Amino acid sequence: MSTIFIPKHIHPTYSNNVFDDCLLFHNLTPNELDRLEDYAELSKCDDGEYLFRQDTPADFVYNVISGTVAIERIFSNGRRQIIGFLFPGDFIGLTHSKNYDCAVRCLTKVEVYKFSRKRLNTLSEEVGHLKQNMEQIKSRIFSRVMEQLYVLGQKKALERLCFLFMQLLERLPGARADRIELYMSRQDMADYLGLTIETVSRCLAKLKADELVAFPKLNHLQILNLSAVSELAEC
Repeated sequence: MSTIFIPKHIHPTYSNNVFDDCLLFHNLTPNELDRLEDYAELSKCDDGEYLFRQDTPADFVYNVISGTVAIERIFSNGRRQIIGFLFPGDFIGLTHSKNYDCAVRCLTKVEVYKFSRKRLNTLSEEVGHLKQNMEQIKSRIFSRVMEQLYVLGQKKALERLCFLFMQLLERLPGARADRIELYMSRQDMADYLGLTIETVSRCLAKLKADELVAFPKLNHLQILNLSAVSELAEC
């Protein structure tokens, strides 16, 4: 089960910049929301663009409004590990480091609200609830990273793939068992699950042969046997 907060329904509640069911904004007063809104800048990126690159100055914090992004880390040997996929309501860039320790690549067209990290930290020292919210976000991101480490260390290939499918069903806005849009490539899945693309392809073929899932279109997943896929994901 995913441990990061994902809002089920995102809707504007205070002008166009603030959403009351996103964790950053919980328990803030109208005046505090006004101050926070002054810091928000709408930014848009196209599919394939990078929101920011690894090792660049961590000057901004981003709140995803629409679209899907991948957090990826490139190692000195050139190999890539995808740390996670983020969706509307997720936050990116909350770090104690001076530079980002990962890159964020847009898998679709993406809209984010960009906040100056320095100004946000300053405001959080004045607004107790904002500071608490930011710490909760960091804690939940850490919990999700720990969850992924468990998946990579303990689960078999088929179980890892089912785990990803259940994550998407839970977290991707609008996802249903009979329709989950896969915005990530097969290589992205492999780099997230610690597998080769050949292994991912074999596992997908087996799940299809066992009539657990179907692909009416290349990137359109149907879970035909939800209980079986869920059981594999929890193994």
